[in-house]
Amino acid sequence: VASDDVADFSLGKKLHHGVPAERWCVTRRDLRHLRALVCEALQEGRLVPTARDAFDPKDRRYGPTIYTITDQLVKPITAQAGGMSWALMRHPKGLKCDLFITHAWQEGIFEF
Repeated sequence: VASDDVADFSLGKKLHHGVPAERWCVTRRDLRHLRALVCEALQEGRLVPTARDAFDPKDRRYGPTIYTITDQLVKPITAQAGGMSWALMRHPKGLKCDLFITHAWQEGIFEF
């Protein structure tokens, strides 16, 4: 969202209040989609190294950290969609979670 745009986060708030947290889930397909978006953003130069994450934009083994992906890719996309989480953006009614996998924020996106 550009600085002169006013984002409407009412949909995100509605989803976060209406869908139980245990249903804020993603699928393997969602993760593959995210990976494709990351690769595209890297190729186009839209993900850039920072003092906190001096990743090599050409590296496809580790990649940028989850912090960087969240700040530079996920937050702008979800803000435009209405301010909900990535999971609720992909699945506004939520999903039944039958397997829980966590990640380290410091790890590279391609490690996850």
